[in-house]
Amino acid sequence: MKEEQLLQQIIHLAGGKANISRSNYASGVLELFVKDCSLVKIEEIREVMGVADVFMRRSRIRIEIKLITDIKERITMSQYTEMATRLIDLVGGKDNVTEVLHCMTRLRFRLKDEKLLNAEEIKKVEGVLGFQKNVGEYQIIIGAKVDDVYQEVVRIGEFLEKRAIQENLDTPAVKERVSFKKIGSKLFELISGCITPVIPAFVIMGMLNTIAALLGPSVLNVLSAQSNVYILLTGMASAVTYFLPFLLAYSASRKLGANTIVSLVMAALLMSPVITGAVTAGKSFTVFGIPMMLINYSTTFLPIILIVAVQVYIEKFLNKIIPNVLKAMLVPTLTVLIMAPIGLCALGPIGNWLGTGLASVLMALSEHAGFLEGALVAGLYPFLVAFGMGGPIFLATFTVYTQTGLDYLYFPFMAVYGMCIEGVAIAYIIKSKSANAKQVGIVALTSQALGAVSEPTIYGILFKNKVCLAVTVVSSAIGGFYIGLTHIAMVNLTVSIPVIGPFLMFSGSTTSNMVNGCIGVVAAFILGFVGTLIFYKGKED
Repeated sequence: MKEEQLLQQIIHLAGGKANISRSNYASGVLELFVKDCSLVKIEEIREVMGVADVFMRRSRIRIEIKLITDIKERITMSQYTEMATRLIDLVGGKDNVTEVLHCMTRLRFRLKDEKLLNAEEIKKVEGVLGFQKNVGEYQIIIGAKVDDVYQEVVRIGEFLEKRAIQENLDTPAVKERVSFKKIGSKLFELISGCITPVIPAFVIMGMLNTIAALLGPSVLNVLSAQSNVYILLTGMASAVTYFLPFLLAYSASRKLGANTIVSLVMAALLMSPVITGAVTAGKSFTVFGIPMMLINYSTTFLPIILIVAVQVYIEKFLNKIIPNVLKAMLVPTLTVLIMAPIGLCALGPIGNWLGTGLASVLMALSEHAGFLEGALVAGLYPFLVAFGMGGPIFLATFTVYTQTGLDYLYFPFMAVYGMCIEGVAIAYIIKSKSANAKQVGIVALTSQALGAVSEPTIYGILFKNKVCLAVTVVSSAIGGFYIGLTHIAMVNLTVSIPVIGPFLMFSGSTTSNMVNGCIGVVAAFILGFVGTLIFYKGKED
């Protein structure tokens, strides 16, 4: 992107030229002084490609800019010129595009007239692994090289360039009629968008738990249960779930556009000694005269997300009615004072009730039909991903995991499916006769093994070949059946760690949990690999 274009985008998002009283640009740092802070879309500025960092204090905005100037990077982009040009033509031309985004594996087009789009021809473009429509958005599955293709699409089409977004965290381009289904879908998107950024914290927790388990008294016995190192490792791991409201306050505020500091203050209120002390003592407590339910909010995730969601609207209202000269002082203070009774007396209890109720239902399901559920979830997992059903199930089981530290319902079967398609992809590479098919297999394998992203496998291999799909369904179902039958739980959320993640997730509990968990995922891998070698003939259906 040219420097002039970038500056124009930033000025537009800062409220336009009329809202800027003074500006200064030198050495890659742009300073803007604005008249009305409420017109500044600070989060959208942060997402503009080329913006390295943004800081706003009162009427002053400081923006660090980093542009791509490396010659090698520009040469790489040019390799995808033909593909990008073809895709723009097939979606109806650049004038038919209202917005183009990208995530880990997909280009996402939002169009003015969907009748101008040619889906069948898009699927035939070399390098395209699949195509999918999702609530007013048209997704072209590219795989690991999507960022390079996106850069070229933006350059050729002269579109507004934005940073990569998380999978399934987008908003529809057109207004949809309100329905219970759409409300539920938006709610799941909201919660998923808040949870996904904190997943690395659970990976850290899983690794620390694994180290403690291996060195602790139950395995190698290098560290005793009373050892300071052992206590520290387990304490560091448990801190992630105990202070989960803080992590989610940060991610939810970034997702929803709330004041992050105020969100963290609300999380601190939930976890403050005053509130936790009243809960521990079992003494009644009121918030400005309103009775408060005695709830321990550590390890919970729904209450703080609901609180931040309402906080956004309170802040918008206050920003409209409070003069600019008083906003920096009054808006945060009044927001906390207003949100305290709403959060502690209404939203917090509602979120806790929903989370506890959902956890109870899912635990009962696992207790009485774990083996059947395991076979169904693992076997049908490609369809769960393709039809966007994985998100709601993930959120439901995440509730159980944050409350119990274990998951019997979803993540173990995700690991089974992941290992199975790795086996399928390896065999697919071996048996495929064309160089293009082998390349698709390599992209699918590396995406799953290194990033736990299965779309390239689903759209590049499984949905193009009924034999490979059948092998995946049967092999995953067998592995899932065994995991469910032996009642294996995920202890550590390490499924996204390359190669060893699916194995580490079962460590830290009993020996049988670790052994049977590994048997289940290895069996799925072997069955997927051998089944594809035997039944796949090296040609697409």
